[in-house]
Amino acid sequence: MKPHRAPVLPAFVLHARPFREHHWLLELLTPTEGRFTAIGRDPKPETFRLLKIRHSGRSELKRLDDWRYTEPAQLKEGQALLLGLHLNELIVRLLPRHQSDEPFFGAYASTLLSLTDPARRTAALRFFERRLLESCGFGIDYRQAMDSGDWIQPGQSYRFDPALGFCSLGRDRDIEGASILAMAENDWQATDALKWGERVHRARIEHLLEGRRLVSRDWVF
Repeated sequence: MKPHRAPVLPAFVLHARPFREHHWLLELLTPTEGRFTAIGRDPKPETFRLLKIRHSGRSELKRLDDWRYTEPAQLKEGQALLLGLHLNELIVRLLPRHQSDEPFFGAYASTLLSLTDPARRTAALRFFERRLLESCGFGIDYRQAMDSGDWIQPGQSYRFDPALGFCSLGRDRDIEGASILAMAENDWQATDALKWGERVHRARIEHLLEGRRLVSRDWVF
């Protein structure tokens, strides 16, 4: 039986570690086959640089047969590089394997580009976190209170429960509805939307990690 060879795919390397002599164990992200692991030979392809790849194999562990760069590296140094490593760790920790999601692949690629611009960096992170949570099946409803079922109102205040979402009942309701509705529109420039977006997304992510530590958080926050 001939080995199964997949078609040529766009891909990003999320993580790489040595594997036997002159080989690497690569964590890859693709639009149609999602995240998967492949063994590749030297030289190691760079992270944050769009590739075209061809892989083979029917098992969980694939073989990277050939690859080439299609764009220059997006992130090379400084805070942008550290934030890119943070994105990659989030994907590896949270995104299920072999989950096709072309819009998420596009969101990742556009976020890398936005990280190179300090003026767009923080809003790009909030947008990416939102898309990652949605792709994992744990997206946040920014329109409706999860405890009462009522629609979020701009003149009311809410609290965020990491397991449920925004709630209209109980104590510590200090998040303005107007800020939540701004998040719903990805309007991260609105008053307090960036601040609350960071806290809300972080709480949901930590809930999903179940106590597992994010190494990259020590570098960028």
